[in-house]
Amino acid sequence: MDIIGDIGGNKKEITDCINKHGFVREHNYWFFYNQQTSYAKIFFLKFKDAGIMSIRYKSGIWELIGEVLAPEKNRMEMFKDFLDYALLTKKDKKLFLFIPEKFYNNVVSITEESDKYRITKAPIVYYTPVFNMKKWDESLGGKEWKKLRNVKNKFLRHHNIEFIPSKDVEKKKLIEVVNSWRKSRNKIEMTYYMQMYLNFIKNNFEGTDISRSVVVDGNPCCITAGWKIPNTNNYYSAIGLYDYRYEGLGEAANVDDLTQIKSKGYEYADFGDSTESLLQFKKKFGPESFYRTYWFHIVRK
Repeated sequence: MDIIGDIGGNKKEITDCINKHGFVREHNYWFFYNQQTSYAKIFFLKFKDAGIMSIRYKSGIWELIGEVLAPEKNRMEMFKDFLDYALLTKKDKKLFLFIPEKFYNNVVSITEESDKYRITKAPIVYYTPVFNMKKWDESLGGKEWKKLRNVKNKFLRHHNIEFIPSKDVEKKKLIEVVNSWRKSRNKIEMTYYMQMYLNFIKNNFEGTDISRSVVVDGNPCCITAGWKIPNTNNYYSAIGLYDYRYEGLGEAANVDDLTQIKSKGYEYADFGDSTESLLQFKKKFGPESFYRTYWFHIVRK
């Protein structure tokens, strides 16, 4: 296992690995690259042509990004090597993961059989809505979409609205959107991905396939962005930030996002982990299914 800290200098090698083995929403080079901060160093752990994307925080906590980039038969052995490196070789505090249910069950099996590691406590469980693009009606026609249609139309009637690529918006204005959104979120939400959002703006949304902003009465008030999940025809709507001053903005932005995703020919759209209140909001748009992700820590016994 080689520990690569120069992510920019090894972009091709990492991108090739993602293109070959990527399969979950976090498997995106720029999602990885943009998580570098003053308090967090990103590392790529290379195993021949496979690998692991990770973060080490100054506090001594490691984080696994997504799942292991390898053929399925090799993933858990590589994960155990990563676990040994972070907690035994480096002797750091703990490893943080947020992963789907199947991978979580495999990790639980490893810790239950291990005399070295344990999960600290019961995981926090989030639900992710998944949208079938064949079923998405961008016209919002019929009785089932009446409430959403009315909210969107009221918003459009009361404001001068434009939907434009985020790359066409002044960066300073987009940073103001992030800061406005931050003030309306709880402490965990407003800090966890804050710097990553700013880095995406700084890097002109490199790595996204769609990036859109809603301009309300001349002021950019929203950012939605995401990318194709590798080796699938599915899409991850990774960023959804709004100015909460405008009633109906969130509904209009999500309708636009889903319509753009459908227009690109994607089959399904993943709308990310959701708290209970956020999940209720996302249900307005008619997801076909949901899956669970588990947020938890592993430490030495």
